[in-house]
Amino acid sequence: MPVAKSKRFAHTGRRPNEERRQAVATLYQSGLSIHAVSELIGVSPQAVHSMLQRMGVQLRARGGNQGSHSRHRK
Repeated sequence: MPVAKSKRFAHTGRRPNEERRQAVATLYQSGLSIHAVSELIGVSPQAVHSMLQRMGVQLRARGGNQGSHSRHRK
């Protein structure tokens, strides 16, 4: 009996399907970085960025959360 494949999406070189696009948007909007989403989905960070832009998702500023606890704040 074959082993069930993981829910991870394999990069096929094709345009992403609706399920993959929705997964990318949901993961990013839940707080994951573009890099983290790309690793989970199995595509490049550039591909994730492009998908998010095409879907009209509001992209966060680079550098992550730089709240009041950040050592870089003055």
